Amino acid sequence: MRAILCKHTLLLLSTLLLASIALAYSADLPKASEKEVLPLIKPAVSTGTGLLLEPPLDLSKYTTEEFTALSSTVGTQRIHKKWTSPVVTLPTHARDGVHGLTEQEVKDYMLQAKQLFQEGKSVPISDVGLISTQEDVVRRPMLNHIAAFSNSVARVYLLVQMTSTDKHWSYFSIVQDLTLEPPLDYFGDLNKGAPRFEALSCYKCHSSGPLAIHPARADLVSDAPLAAAISQHIADQPLSRFYFPSHEPKPDYGKPMALKFCTKCHDTDGDRLPLFKNHAHPIRILVDFGYMPPKRRLTPTEVEELKAWLDEKP
Repeated sequence: MRAILCKHTLLLLSTLLLASIALAYSADLPKASEKEVLPLIKPAVSTGTGLLLEPPLDLSKYTTEEFTALSSTVGTQRIHKKWTSPVVTLPTHARDGVHGLTEQEVKDYMLQAKQLFQEGKSVPISDVGLISTQEDVVRRPMLNHIAAFSNSVARVYLLVQMTSTDKHWSYFSIVQDLTLEPPLDYFGDLNKGAPRFEALSCYKCHSSGPLAIHPARADLVSDAPLAAAISQHIADQPLSRFYFPSHEPKPDYGKPMALKFCTKCHDTDGDRLPLFKNHAHPIRILVDFGYMPPKRRLTPTEVEELKAWLDEKP
């Protein structure tokens, strides 16, 4: 009897020891179900710099209920998804050792992102975008669904968008070819059958690839933690180049901005590409609303220097 008890005791102690080792080991492993805790995107409030060409758009009469109802017309099965990662993993690329995606492969990634969204297999954030809503030619709520995808060769983004007065959703995509150094960013319009590469209209806001998510109001975003996570994914992107297709070659944009408080990041050897006067719209909005520079606000003197540069005639 004593021998049996000892065997049981040894077995129990061994089990407990193995369990404690496994617990200690697993504590050091990342858990797939855990979401990274990130600071939420700060509310969009104009700082009154005088940089805006028009006063901030008043959205006080646009309700959260209107936003939810209109956003849902894209299909409720496609949005408000449960998530553990903000980025959907794409299948491994078909070609081994690829160095430079073909245009067709880029278009295929765009179509794949669109299909995954339509099948409810993406993790989109829904919001009313600050920059697109403040456009001089829009000046009404612009509703967005934004989803991110990736594998070892590409980062892919899908934008599903319409204004509050439109009747149909439009589809756009960005593909970053990570097989090149630096990566190459393709922009595509997916609304007329096969994707069509775009450049001139996209480059006005996307000088350095995808833009961080900036909701126009705190309650006009469906999932604030998801918005912060996708924005962090965008912020972690490598310095990249902008692809200008043959039917839209790159124009001569003149001399880039040389203001030191901006070129600390936006320069040929900086974290982001140089800025030109062509980028005036996002510059005015992101600086006025306090998003740029990312870690401080410009001084009154710096604001005046920036305004003088933006207003300067060629």
